[in-house]
Amino acid sequence: MLFVRMRDLVLKLATWFTAVAALLLATAPASAAPGQADAYAVPDRTYHYLHVGDVLTAQLTVRNRGPHSADIVVGRPRADGFTFLSWTGCPHVVEGTCHRSLAVGSSIHVGVRMRLRSDSPASPHLGFTVADAADPNTGDDGVTLAVCVYESHQCSRTLSGPAPFPASSPSPSPAATRLAVAAATAPSSVPPSSAAAQLAETASPLRGAWLATLAPALILLTAAFVSTRFRRPH
Repeated sequence: MLFVRMRDLVLKLATWFTAVAALLLATAPASAAPGQADAYAVPDRTYHYLHVGDVLTAQLTVRNRGPHSADIVVGRPRADGFTFLSWTGCPHVVEGTCHRSLAVGSSIHVGVRMRLRSDSPASPHLGFTVADAADPNTGDDGVTLAVCVYESHQCSRTLSGPAPFPASSPSPSPAATRLAVAAATAPSSVPPSSAAAQLAETASPLRGAWLATLAPALILLTAAFVSTRFRRPH
């Protein structure tokens, strides 16, 4: 009898706990989905021209189209041929990454300083992630920089093609310029002789054409005169 009563009590308690759990689940608020923040990156320039040993200073502009604000985490760039030095425009650095808050419709500027160690470097990539929101388009969450090196006259994006270097030739030295001007303006020191002038005049194309035209006529006239002069009488 006691066993039956204990069993009924246990069943009632189980039913009560099940009803309470179901009520709590029904009345509990649904977990809100993370908001969306359409953030994208814009580079400050397309090409960077450097000598080996120079410091690359590049800046990344991140903008937020919304509709929610976002926490942006910019990863530390790594590229062959460069040594990372420091961040610029990043007051909050956590384990080498830059953390910034980005409101809707606003923009932030994050920069890096990297020293060039090679004349054929890889293209540094500056990318970020949205920490507390869903980014509907992650294809524009970073930029790839193109570095052109004077020593190799090549750029990291177009190592297999022509480098987009300015097609400007170096200006001549002042001494070379003065010599060229003097040679162009100085009078000739040796005047041409009269014989050379007569030879040049005789060898002109017009004089040669007249001689070629009159020579056959003179020969025919001379032959007619001789034949008339020395013709025998009949």
